[in-house]
Amino acid sequence: MKIYDISRTLQEAPLYKGDEPPEITQIKSVYKEKDLYSLSKITMFSHSGTHADAFSHFLKFAQNIDEMDLDLFYGPAKVITFNEGILKKEDLKDKLNNVQRLIIRGNGKSFLSKDGAQFLSSKKVKLIVTDALSVAASDNEAEIHKILFSAGIGAVENAVLDAVSDGDYILSAFPVKIKGCDGAPARAVLIK
Repeated sequence: MKIYDISRTLQEAPLYKGDEPPEITQIKSVYKEKDLYSLSKITMFSHSGTHADAFSHFLKFAQNIDEMDLDLFYGPAKVITFNEGILKKEDLKDKLNNVQRLIIRGNGKSFLSKDGAQFLSSKKVKLIVTDALSVAASDNEAEIHKILFSAGIGAVENAVLDAVSDGDYILSAFPVKIKGCDGAPARAVLIK
């Protein structure tokens, strides 16, 4: 068995336009004589680093991250390398036999189109993982997310896939349980 960490280090992960970088402030440190323990304060956006989107990220009255079905984030997955650009149904249709969790490796530059997202919905895919900042290009984020989330398909974004080859794995990408939140960091790993 081999475990591949596909999570980005929080402080080194690319940022979504307009987001501020995460801040880690040391409150206490065992290296100071008066402190018995170390303690840090973390300030960040809910979609920083490798993270899972909640359905409430784009849908009204939808599940928050603490309400998401954990089955989405664990189980059989397939890594597939795609050309950079917008992925249409034609790009996906011959590659998704029995794929429950699709991991898109596209050098951070592959995004789903509307018909690509609709096709994934029809194939009963449970989760999309991508090495891009988002499953959708910035000019069509809401529509693509709404198609996926309305079909019960989850999303884990901003993964790092450099060390893995195409093929079948077991994915574990559980998000941090934050009550009422639209997304949360995830420690995503692939197990071969």
